[in-house]
Amino acid sequence: MKPMLWLVPVAMFVAGCEMDGTADGAKSGAQLYGEYCAACHGPSGAGGLDVGGKTTPDLTMLAKNNGGTFPMTYVMSTIDGYARDDTHGPMPRFGDLIDSPVVNWVDEEGTPTPTPQALIRLAEYVEGLQD
Repeated sequence: MKPMLWLVPVAMFVAGCEMDGTADGAKSGAQLYGEYCAACHGPSGAGGLDVGGKTTPDLTMLAKNNGGTFPMTYVMSTIDGYARDDTHGPMPRFGDLIDSPVVNWVDEEGTPTPTPQALIRLAEYVEGLQD
């Protein structure tokens, strides 16, 4: 059994790698935005870039275009790709790419919904971009 003791520090090192900030669950909304969104929507979220023959939307106007209320559920659904039709152009479905623990997020109607932490952080960051 003694020859296997060297596995203990190796196992601890590998376990620590999961918590070193590389998993999406440990990233801030700004980091996630920079990684997944800025290339198409721009660093400020103002959009206006040509991607796949379509102009990317201005993410800073989402609340204004929704009667002054940020459409959190719609934004998370769009990012995730859940229940999305073909009206969003070439935007990828990020639900399969965003890797983070799932937590209960409570929507506007008070319904708890299992949601990846990183998706919540990203949507909250986009909410902070509103004009």
